[in-house]
Amino acid sequence: MKHYSLGEWADFVRGLTSEALTASMRRHLQFCGSCRKTTRIWTSIDEFGKRQMAYEPPAGAMRVVESYLAPFKLASRGTQLLHLARVTFDSFARQAPAGVRGVDLAPQQLVYKCGNAFIDLRLEPRPATRSMVLAGQIVGSGEAESGLAGIQVSLLQGEDSFVETTTNQAGEFHFSFPMLQRTRLLFGMPDAAWLVLLPTTGGVSA
Repeated sequence: MKHYSLGEWADFVRGLTSEALTASMRRHLQFCGSCRKTTRIWTSIDEFGKRQMAYEPPAGAMRVVESYLAPFKLASRGTQLLHLARVTFDSFARQAPAGVRGVDLAPQQLVYKCGNAFIDLRLEPRPATRSMVLAGQIVGSGEAESGLAGIQVSLLQGEDSFVETTTNQAGEFHFSFPMLQRTRLLFGMPDAAWLVLLPTTGGVSA
């Protein structure tokens, strides 16, 4: 008994075979249990694919995905590579003693590394105004001091840049902004873009 290939059965299930071949394969199915099992598998796969095409993800999930893709869109405008900075120090990693936790919202000190450079950040919550103050500096890049000035720093929220600034002669920058969700920093370096994911601190989450 001649058996048909998996590809032929896939085409059969999707209605892509010729009339003559379809008729021949239908006759074959009357006598071959193995091929009937194969067609059931392909039918299940085909139905699953059709359901996936009709699936609409929740709007909230789409917003989260789009917010994480935003840095890639911004970086691509200048045909830059995008590098993700890595956390090397977090002052909140060391928990305070139980008796003093929660007394004050202390500033959080963070250090990120990207390539040969370090990004030193200080996040300070201001509960009275539901805002955050962020002070930072790019250090140890091996660049001349003048090379650290004028670097564009964007605070990202959602798909767009929420607020922007530039570094001073010492590579320093400063932001004051409302407590936001999924907040990131994007640095427009000469040959690449650096992305920093800010941690959850006083209402700000990466």
